[in-house]
Amino acid sequence: MKMKLFVAILSLIFTLACAKYTPEGYVVDKSSNIAYKLVYQAQTWPVARDRCAEEDAKLAVPKTLEQFQFMQRLVRAMQYSSISGSEYRLVVWLGIHNLHDYRRWQNVDGEDIEETGFHKWARGNGDGYSDAPEEPHCAGLDAVNWLRDFWCHHRQPYICQIKLS
Repeated sequence: MKMKLFVAILSLIFTLACAKYTPEGYVVDKSSNIAYKLVYQAQTWPVARDRCAEEDAKLAVPKTLEQFQFMQRLVRAMQYSSISGSEYRLVVWLGIHNLHDYRRWQNVDGEDIEETGFHKWARGNGDGYSDAPEEPHCAGLDAVNWLRDFWCHHRQPYICQIKLS
């Protein structure tokens, strides 16, 4: 009897130790092994980037159509009334910008999105090639369109991502 109990406890410890840990508030996309967290407390793009980094995460970067569609499903399921601090509740920040070079949209890893996979823009978005501060230089998504360019100083909800091991 004691041996069976010992084996059962050992088995439980092994199972728990081997289970993948998902941080609180994150939803796992099993096809990519990436966990995403939708943050309802709106922030400017730079603050959102930094808040994700404080959690050892990054602003979400879709590198495939499937990843983009997973994030978009999260946005469709948002509780829009729970968003605080935002004038425009429909756009959610992603980790894409052209702050350093207005001719090149890059992700928070410094990679040109034209070279890393997903880079499909909503009509009339992503072609602003101006270094003028009044132009949109950060990117987000909404529930129905492709990537959208938006003004970085607006406070928006955002998505953080963590790659699970």
